[in-house]
Amino acid sequence: MKLVPVILAGGQGSRLWPLSTPDCPKQYLPLLDPHWSLLQQTLQRAQQLSPCQPLLVCHEEQRFLAAEQCRAAGIHATLLLERDSRNTAQALALAAQFLRARGDDNALMLVLPADHLLENMAPLQQALQHLQPWVEQGAAAVFGILPDTPATGFGYLQVSAGEAPVRPLRAFHEKPDATTAAAYLQENATGPQPCWYWNSGMLCWQVQSFLQALQQWQPQLATASAAAIAGQQQDLDFIRPNAAALQGVTALPVDIALLEPLAANGEAAVVAAVLADSGWSDIGSWAAVQALAPADEQGNAQQGGGRFYRSHNNYLHNHSGRDIALLGVTDLVVVDTADALLIAQRDALDQLCEAVADSPATSPRKVFRPWGCYEILHPGDGYKIKRLQVKPGGQLSLQRHQQRAEHWVVVRGEATVIRQQDGELTQEILHANESTFIALGDVHALANHGNTLLEMIEVQSGEYLGEDDIERLQDIYGRE
Repeated sequence: MKLVPVILAGGQGSRLWPLSTPDCPKQYLPLLDPHWSLLQQTLQRAQQLSPCQPLLVCHEEQRFLAAEQCRAAGIHATLLLERDSRNTAQALALAAQFLRARGDDNALMLVLPADHLLENMAPLQQALQHLQPWVEQGAAAVFGILPDTPATGFGYLQVSAGEAPVRPLRAFHEKPDATTAAAYLQENATGPQPCWYWNSGMLCWQVQSFLQALQQWQPQLATASAAAIAGQQQDLDFIRPNAAALQGVTALPVDIALLEPLAANGEAAVVAAVLADSGWSDIGSWAAVQALAPADEQGNAQQGGGRFYRSHNNYLHNHSGRDIALLGVTDLVVVDTADALLIAQRDALDQLCEAVADSPATSPRKVFRPWGCYEILHPGDGYKIKRLQVKPGGQLSLQRHQQRAEHWVVVRGEATVIRQQDGELTQEILHANESTFIALGDVHALANHGNTLLEMIEVQSGEYLGEDDIERLQDIYGRE
């Protein structure tokens, strides 16, 4: 049967704040690999597991970021967009309905979270091989992780006793307290075979069987997701389900919505296989990142550069480029970005989401656009300095501003400056160290028709410099 990777790339970016944000959650960040984001690593993993084009479910606000990372990884994916994210049950319902609509009722969905790390592929490949015959017969399959610590941040799977690599799932247990988690590990250690696994969030499920379970246990979501896909629209390379059809749907994880009822029903309809020695992590906290980073003899780990003096067991993530020194401190997590600074005791990180919820609403300095990105270098009184990076083939919309003028200076690459003069569009080519001026009210655009990245400095001047002072007249990306 066809095996279709379904990559879930939602998320709000709160657990790894301030590096991860709603504008750029952790799956889009190169957290532990300087070259590839977690999403790109997941895409590469999917490519190794199946020749089928992956289906990527993400929020529509992150569509261009996701598309660019797919392009950079050299992997073509179908992007299914959610306007309103409502946890994994809705995301998978939309994916399954989409696959049914294109005639893939019998396909197997291999569900992979986009923000997890898996250092060793062999256990996943082996577990998938064991599970696939069960899935082809209609079972839902989950991938468990053999726990090595009494972690309280994961859900647990309780499987039936036995030595088989695939065993029926008896129950799901949500994040336990420390005493209960320790009891699970003790039971694993003293029993003939481990019966407690961490829930990895990875699944394998036949489209038809998934939709049957959806109709049985979540009929509202089944009806709404079918209507959303029936009313879908294609926008460039993006699939947009009809968001209005999903209004009122309850936000639920697929575990609670479908897997728990199936397991509790006493059927052998949910099975699990264990991933041992896979190097799996959901990278769900800065403590998890620290555990994966190489440390010095004093237990200090860092990324991005920094110095430690008489300090022990600290983690420093320097994303701002500032000179940072830690002196006489222990068990701290310090994360510095251009937008915000986090200093936390490691044992207080479980309260980070609460702190993020109380943080003031601010615009990020680096913003991704379909043509590339811009970064605010310095906001001043009556002026703003930006760095623009326009990828090859990228083009800013034909636009004008009512409240600001702009000076452009090319740093590297070749810029095509488009202006409207006497009702006609004209083009001017600028190279490194050349500049131009866009007066208030001028109709203009900027394009990179070269083969290398275009980098420019933009100096805005005016009484109002908000991003909403853009009147788009034409846009190749279909934005309003």
